[in-house]
Amino acid sequence: MVSTDDLAGLAAVRRLGLLSMLLAVACLLGTAGALVLLPYAGPAGQGIVGGAGLAVAGAAFAFGRMISLRRPGVRRVGFVAVGLAAAAAVLFALLAVARSEAAAYFLAWLVILLAYAGFALHRLVRWPTGEIADEPPVELGIFISYRRDDSRETVGRLHDALRRGFDASRIFLDVAGQVPGEDYRALIGRALDAADVVLVIIGPRWVGIADAQGRRRLDDAEDMVRIEVESALERGKPVIPVLVQGATMPADEVLPVSLAPLAFRIASPLRPDPDFHSDLLRLVAALRARASDRPD
Repeated sequence: MVSTDDLAGLAAVRRLGLLSMLLAVACLLGTAGALVLLPYAGPAGQGIVGGAGLAVAGAAFAFGRMISLRRPGVRRVGFVAVGLAAAAAVLFALLAVARSEAAAYFLAWLVILLAYAGFALHRLVRWPTGEIADEPPVELGIFISYRRDDSRETVGRLHDALRRGFDASRIFLDVAGQVPGEDYRALIGRALDAADVVLVIIGPRWVGIADAQGRRRLDDAEDMVRIEVESALERGKPVIPVLVQGATMPADEVLPVSLAPLAFRIASPLRPDPDFHSDLLRLVAALRARASDRPD
C-alpha cells in the first residue's frame, strides 16, 4: 500500500514541478536583467552570465516538464537542475562582490537559486514511491479483463499508467493483443498462462449488460469476459477485482456459479478524479509488491 507520507510526497513533487517551470521563466528574465547591469563585462563575461542563466532555465524547464509528464529519468534531470542552480548562485555571489552598486539584485538571485536548490534537493532525496517513481519497469505479467461498454475510458487510463511502471510487452489488453481470424478462446488461454495477475475491471454495468436479445451477457457461456474470468479462476491465477466509476462488488448470487468465487476476492477501488491518482498508486504498489514476492 502507498503510505500517507508517499501521497504527501507526490503532492510536493507536483509543486516542485510547477516551481521549476516558474523558475525557468524567472531565470530568463533575471539573466536579461543581469546583462543590463553588466554593460562593461565584455563578450566573455556576458557570455558566462547568459550561458549560466540559460542553462538553469533549460534544466529547470525540462525537470518541471518531465514531472508533469511523469517521464522516466526525471530524478537525474532534477539533480542536474540543482547543480546548475547552485553553480549559478555562486556566480551571482561573485557578481555581488564585483558590482557593489548592483549587489542587492545579485544577492536576491543568490537567495532565490539557493532556496530552489535546497527545496529541490530535499525532494529528490525523499522521492516518493509509486507511479512516478524513477524506477525501472517491473517484470510482471498483467491480464486486464473488462467490458468496453462498461469501463473503456477508465481502462485506457489504467493501461497507460501500467505501461509506465511495468514491462509493456507483458500487459495483455484485448484491443492490443487480438489477431484477426484467431480463436479468441485460445488467445485468452495463452495470455492467462503467461499472466502473473489478472485485473477484472468492474464498472456499474458489468453485471447487467445485455445482448441484442436482452439476455445478460454473463449468462452466455461463450461471452468473452465470462471466459476470461472463468479461465483465470480455474487456473488459480491471482484475481484482483478493480471497481471503477463507483461500482460495488457483485454478490455471489447474481453471478454464474463458475464466477461466484470472484465475489469473495478483495477488490481495489479506482475512483474518479480527484481520487483516481491516489487509488491508482495503491493498485500499482500492490502489483509491485506481488512482483517482488513472486518466486524467481
